[in-house]
Amino acid sequence: MMVALVSFLEWCSNTRTIVYIRDSSFGMPALQSVHLVGLTVLLAAIVVLNLRLAGVSMIDSSLASLERQLRPWALAGVTVSIASGLVIFIGTPAKYLASNPFRFKMAVLCLAVLLQFVVLRRFFASDPGNRSRAINVIVAGLFLTLWFSIGWAGRAIAFVP
Repeated sequence: MMVALVSFLEWCSNTRTIVYIRDSSFGMPALQSVHLVGLTVLLAAIVVLNLRLAGVSMIDSSLASLERQLRPWALAGVTVSIASGLVIFIGTPAKYLASNPFRFKMAVLCLAVLLQFVVLRRFFASDPGNRSRAINVIVAGLFLTLWFSIGWAGRAIAFVP
């Protein structure tokens, strides 16, 4: 199974489109820029939502209403980030598969997406006044740490083996 996956990734990395993106002087920088824009949009929505959860900002807005307003932005950001990240990965899969920061980033990304869009969604839908402020601050801090860890790990890919 793993041999088939590696063979498939090697085939993908040698397709005309991926070779053009990887080897052109502007392809990979442009794609990385798109990746960072997606990450920025995602993190902006996550930060605003979690700061509201912690009671630090936008306390006049209901948490559930704010989550509904920010959900499309967060979903768009995560979609753009994952789609562009997949193309970046396919360009040089061996490099990324051998990278500890990349593996860490993927593990934390899976955890953060699962928790943010499945578990925490229910948390946001409930009344934050029914929980202690300390719980809200801890949850917000945990989620901000998870999401920013993804960005930090992504940056470490270039510098840490």
